Amino acid sequence: MRVKALAIIALLLALFTAIPLSPVQAAYLNIYTGVVGTEVTALGLTEGNTYAIQWDSTTIVTGTVGSGGYATFTVPEAYTGTHNVIVQCPTGQNTYTGTFTIVPSISITPVYGVVGTTITITGHGFAASEPNIAVTFDSSVVQSGITASSVGYWSTTFSVPAGARGNHSIDAYGSTTTATTVSNKDFSINPQVKMDPTTGGVGTVVTLEATGFAANETGIKVLYSNKEVRSGITADSNGSWRTTMAIPNSTRGTHTINVYGSTTPQSDITDLTFTITPSVTISPSTGYIDDQIKVSGSGFYNNESSISVTFDGQEIATGITADDSGTWSTNIKIPSASNGPHTISASGRLTSGSDVSIATFTIQTSLSILPKTGNVGDEVRVSGTGFSTSKDYTITWDGTPVASGTTLDTGTLQTIFKVPGGKNGPIIVVATDSKGITASGTFTVETTPPDSPTPNAPKDGATVGFMGDTKVTFKWGSVEDPSGVTYDIEVSDDSGFGRELISRSKLTSTSYTTSEAEALTNGEYYWHVRAVDGAGNKSDWSPTSTIKVGIITMTTIIWIVVGLLVLIIIIVVIRQFSKTKKKEEKSDWD
Repeated sequence: MRVKALAIIALLLALFTAIPLSPVQAAYLNIYTGVVGTEVTALGLTEGNTYAIQWDSTTIVTGTVGSGGYATFTVPEAYTGTHNVIVQCPTGQNTYTGTFTIVPSISITPVYGVVGTTITITGHGFAASEPNIAVTFDSSVVQSGITASSVGYWSTTFSVPAGARGNHSIDAYGSTTTATTVSNKDFSINPQVKMDPTTGGVGTVVTLEATGFAANETGIKVLYSNKEVRSGITADSNGSWRTTMAIPNSTRGTHTINVYGSTTPQSDITDLTFTITPSVTISPSTGYIDDQIKVSGSGFYNNESSISVTFDGQEIATGITADDSGTWSTNIKIPSASNGPHTISASGRLTSGSDVSIATFTIQTSLSILPKTGNVGDEVRVSGTGFSTSKDYTITWDGTPVASGTTLDTGTLQTIFKVPGGKNGPIIVVATDSKGITASGTFTVETTPPDSPTPNAPKDGATVGFMGDTKVTFKWGSVEDPSGVTYDIEVSDDSGFGRELISRSKLTSTSYTTSEAEALTNGEYYWHVRAVDGAGNKSDWSPTSTIKVGIITMTTIIWIVVGLLVLIIIIVVIRQFSKTKKKEEKSDWD
């Protein structure tokens, strides 16, 4: 039996020596898979021994094992998949050889904020040099075209898009890494209200823009100094809304604006502040010298007294007192000043003028013409306001200069000229200074035509001259007109004046004598005359008069001469015949 037992033991020893066995691992890891940055503990180490831990053949940590017999290391930047880990304890003696599997991950900073916050997102453990990496926010791509490093690392930034309050999922994926293998990160959107502007006077229109409210939240209200100024606001599906409001009457200083809704409490939103500065407003803001305008002040101290209004720094209204909300109003008359913008401001017993937002009144040019109607030669007075100061100016009448001068240091001008002749009806009068500032008005020249003159000589049907080439003097009665008159005359051998033999205009006397070249030959002629006043108004033509020129014609004279010659010849023939017969009778007696 003893021999048999020894034989069995010898056989077992032979078998154990013949079969190779794996070395026994003295150390082990607490986890074998995780993300970059994970802290891993190597356990089973001998206290007091030195140790070294290698990651893919690179030593990443060394030291001496403390009490408890363990050492830790942090997973370094590395691409996704398995990586070799060796633990030596003591140093140089492998006590653990194995692998650690990296899974892809992302990290974000910050993890909460408002819409528009810039988030930095970092990727770890992606595939080496992985391209086409994209970042999503609630499944919508917010960044793309990213390429990882050789160890699967990448980083980028993006702005938080519009979204309702609460948590929103951020994820990433690439050409190799799927989104399902990457754990999402949550970003919490907080409500926020922005206001613009944040300072100004009473009546300033401010815009409130909000984000991060609940989706479709209703019952949103705006309070100004704890008084409701806006209500019934509803957010959109992204929790955003926008409204405007005019700053109500309030005293100068800082005033709080609160906002809340049916879901979003007032405590979740940072209070807004609007700083009231004293200011003046005017109505209207453009006009002419001597216009009455309303000046209103706001943002002064409550019940502030001794308020005065200035125009270009000159006091033009005093003794004004603000009400308990720091507002006041008064009327002023625009003083004489040059064309263009002028400042209107105010100050009070407590409020300095330098603290007040000014208003600007723009003076326009104006031109006054007196009288507005008249006759040629009448005096016209032109007055202008709102022109440049101390500049040369020109007055034109229908485009023709009629007067000039220099404006006063208040931008006013005044001149007198006489109405020129030649045109009637509305005439444009323009004043222009050397800086190109201009204004115009209208003067209406009388349009009443003068009476028709009465033909006096030659009388209708009269005969003038003994025979042709007669110079004729035409006369007519004078006509009176406030604008003065001249006369036009026409002479024709056609009763319809289709052919004018003589036509003269702008005659100043009441007669006209034809020249040698205009002498009329024997025949019948027609003439008429009319009056034209200095404004160009024309009377009707006078009734047409008929004249005959020449008592006898040349033909008649020739026939008379011929008749006389025939008569003389007859007389001479008769006398000669009588003499001849007497001679014959005497001869017979003898």
